[in-house]
Amino acid sequence: MTQTARPEGGGELGWYMTGQASWFISLGMQFVLFPHLVANVLQQPAFLVGVAQMCLQIPNLLFMLVGGLTAERSDCRSILVRVHLLAAIPALGLGYTVLQGMLSYEVLIVYALAMGTLGAFAVPARDSSLSRIAGEDVQRAVTIAMGVQLTGQLFGMLSVQLIPFLPETLGLTEDNSVSLFLHVQAAVMLIGGMAVYQLKPMPSLHTSTAPRADDILDGLRTVLRSPSIFPVVVLITAIGLFYVGAFMVLMPLMVRDIYGGGVSELSAANLCFWGGTILATITLLRIGHVEARGKVLVFSVGTGAIILLLFSFPMPFWMLCFLIFLWGIGAGTTMTITRTIVQGDAPPTHRARVLSIYQLGMMGGGPIGSFGMGGLIGIFGIGGAVFLPAIAMGCIIAWLCLRTELWRLHAPRILPESGAETREPRP
Repeated sequence: MTQTARPEGGGELGWYMTGQASWFISLGMQFVLFPHLVANVLQQPAFLVGVAQMCLQIPNLLFMLVGGLTAERSDCRSILVRVHLLAAIPALGLGYTVLQGMLSYEVLIVYALAMGTLGAFAVPARDSSLSRIAGEDVQRAVTIAMGVQLTGQLFGMLSVQLIPFLPETLGLTEDNSVSLFLHVQAAVMLIGGMAVYQLKPMPSLHTSTAPRADDILDGLRTVLRSPSIFPVVVLITAIGLFYVGAFMVLMPLMVRDIYGGGVSELSAANLCFWGGTILATITLLRIGHVEARGKVLVFSVGTGAIILLLFSFPMPFWMLCFLIFLWGIGAGTTMTITRTIVQGDAPPTHRARVLSIYQLGMMGGGPIGSFGMGGLIGIFGIGGAVFLPAIAMGCIIAWLCLRTELWRLHAPRILPESGAETREPRP
C-alpha cells in the first residue's frame, strides 16, 4: 500500500498539536463528567469519591515507567494512534450504560482503570515526540503544547456547561445529555487518532529495540544524578501527592456539600482553574525566556499551599472560584517550567524514560493523594482536611531550597544570533 505524503516542518507540529488538542478536549469533558457521575448522580460518600478518583490515576503508578520504556523502544507515532483509538471504547461503553440506566459504581471503576492505563502509555509517547518535532527552541514548543493542552481542557469543560440546557432545547433527559457528551468524547478521541496518523514514523533511537532488565533503573539513575532534573521531579511528585489529590477530591465535594451545586457549578470551578493555567501559559509564551526558573517555581508552588489553607475558611462561591483561578495560574507556570527543564536537560537516548518518571511523579502521586484526601475529609471534614497537604508542601519546598539546586536553577544561555538555547552553564 502506498503511504500518503505527510507534511514537513510546521505541518508536523500542526498535526501533533491537533492530536494533543483532541486528547485534552476529551479529558476536559471527563474531568467534569466523571466526578459528576460519582458524586452527584450516584451520591457516593467522600471516601468512595476518593477511591474512584484514585482508580482514574493509579494505573500511572503501575504502567507509567513501562510506558516510557515502550516509547523509547517503539515507534511513538504508532503508540499514539493506538491509544487514541482504544480510548474511544471506554467512553462509548460508559455512555451506553448511562443511556440504558445501568450506571453503577463498578462500571465507573472499570472506566477509570481503562482510561488511566491508556494515559500511562500516551503521555510518554506524546512528550517524547514533541522533542523530536520541535527543533531547537524547546521552551517555545513546550509552552505552545501546554497552551494547546490547557485550552483543549478548558474547551472540553466549557462544553459540558451545555448539559443543563439540553433538556429544554432538545427535549433530552439529563442522563441522555450526559450520554451524548460521552459519545462526543469518544468521537473527539477518534479524530485525534486520525491526526497523529499523519505524523512521520518515529522509530527508536536505540540500536536494539529489546528492553533490558535495568533500563528503567537506568532512567532513575539519570534523574538522581541530574542537579536540575532531580529537584524538579521531587517537586512535581509532591504536587501529585498534595495538590492533585486535593483538587480531584476536594473540589467536587466542596461544590456539592458546601455550595449545593451540580454539574454546572463543578464545571465553573474547573474552568476557573484551567483558565488560570491558560493565562499563565500565554504569559510565559509572550515573555519567552524565563531565566530564574527555580525562584519562579518556589513562588508558584508555595502560593498554592497558601490558597489551599484559605479553603478552610467560609467564603462565597465567587471567592472560591477566584482562589481556584489563582491556583491555576501557579499550576500553569509550574507545569510549563518543570516540563521545559526536563525536556531540555534529559539526554535524548533517555528522554522518554526521564519524562515518564516526571509524569509518574505528578500523575502517580495523584491516586495516593486522592485516597488520602478522601479519608481526611471523612475524618476532619472539608475545612480541616486541607491543613496537612498545605503544611507538608511547605516543608518539602523548604527542604528542596536548602538541600538541592532548586532555588538556583536558571535557564541556559540564549545565543542571540539563532535564538536557540545552548547548554553552557549560566555564570
